[in-house]
Amino acid sequence: MKPVAVRSFGVGGLLCLGLILYFRKGNSQSSKYQYVHGLTDRKCFIQPLANLTQLRNYMNRQEAPCKNLRQFGGTPPAPAGGKKLVCLDPAYDIHPGRCLVLSFGVGDDWSFEDEIAEFGCKVVAFDPTTTQGNHRRSDMIEFYSVGISNYKGSKLLGMMRYGKKKKGKVDRYENLLEMAGLTSQVIDYIKMDVELSELDFFQDMFFNSPSLLQNIKQIGMEVHHDDEGDVDLGAASVYQLFWMYYQLLQCHGFRVIQAYNHNSHRRWTEMLWGREMAR
Repeated sequence: MKPVAVRSFGVGGLLCLGLILYFRKGNSQSSKYQYVHGLTDRKCFIQPLANLTQLRNYMNRQEAPCKNLRQFGGTPPAPAGGKKLVCLDPAYDIHPGRCLVLSFGVGDDWSFEDEIAEFGCKVVAFDPTTTQGNHRRSDMIEFYSVGISNYKGSKLLGMMRYGKKKKGKVDRYENLLEMAGLTSQVIDYIKMDVELSELDFFQDMFFNSPSLLQNIKQIGMEVHHDDEGDVDLGAASVYQLFWMYYQLLQCHGFRVIQAYNHNSHRRWTEMLWGREMAR
């Protein structure tokens, strides 16, 4: 499928949305959009974010409770930020020796990748910010020096407002799967900690490669929107974009398993989704 030629997550992202969604008549408080992508017949109503209570309520509810929630990574002396939760309930069918994990964003902390590889999962990791080139870390872990985005090329990486700027090589999810020889593989778990590039991932997946979502069982992602103080809820704000993508995740069968913060001073939230069809 030819990708939509949009590279920004701001106004461009909303323009891209206009290619796939159409407006349904209604009053200003209940305006709805219907998802009409050709790959699904299901209706998906996208409502704008009116206030942060909506966002908090979504993130705080457990839509798909997990009885066997296991932590990988973040065990001292590793930093707490490396902690990821994986649901090992039988419905997800994640078993040692036949599970596949994709990891986007490693940095200097391999605790998650090492622990889940020790559990018995094959791990394919991606990160353009390290000094290491493509290599095999172990028999179970393969590494590529490239990051996730919504186009192939290079970009400034990191949270710009915090002064983290580094240019790195990036590519689309679909292309990265092909690079690693995983195009038709079922992905048991995706770990993502990519400093706002999760918006690029969402945009590319929903608008260019939605069929690939059916091959993903769980997504563990650090999302980078704080909700303290006065925030911009305008049409092109980060909050509206995340809110739209969260609803599109629901449309594709992904339900919130757990949301958590590493500590009380951390603004970013860890989200864990499981795909309903996998249950």
